[in-house]
Amino acid sequence: MLGSFKTRLLIVIVIVTLAGLAMQSNNGSREVVEPVIAYVLKDYGVEKKIATFVHNVRDNRSVIAVSGDAAMQLPCEYLELTRKYGWYWDPEEQKQSFHPGLSLRVRDNTLVKPVMAGQVARISRDSKGRTVLLQHDDGVYSLYSGLKEVLVEEKTRVGLDDTLGKCGSSLYLEMKNQDGPLNVNYLFE
Repeated sequence: MLGSFKTRLLIVIVIVTLAGLAMQSNNGSREVVEPVIAYVLKDYGVEKKIATFVHNVRDNRSVIAVSGDAAMQLPCEYLELTRKYGWYWDPEEQKQSFHPGLSLRVRDNTLVKPVMAGQVARISRDSKGRTVLLQHDDGVYSLYSGLKEVLVEEKTRVGLDDTLGKCGSSLYLEMKNQDGPLNVNYLFE
């Protein structure tokens, strides 16, 4: 029951509300609540976690800088968005982790197109397949990973109608600029 994020958040809100009410009262509950709050803040690192959360919320307002005539599109047809951009709870690591892109489940041999027109900056290979990095205007890059076949060459210009390659059962998409990864969740809303 307590595994659900929403349930845990509700419990925290209730506890904070009760602690706030106790702190405002003139009876002896303040003497009980103050040491408990100090203990939780000191021993569980809550202050640091809150500061990290506030910092991440401020930094998460990334907007992709595109000119008025730049068009954007989905890179391919997909079956499921398996992981969005942003912070998530990693059950294997038992901690919050950051996912800088989008992970999609797709049909085998799905054609992948660029989200915006650009130039092929790099083609590489790793254990998950092949990767294409495109450079767009204004220093924005898009990265497509999980391709099993690449149909473009480095240093060629690609438009929205061009096909970058074919992917296997998954595709990873990330957009970034000189400041780091950009939030592209809105493409899939």
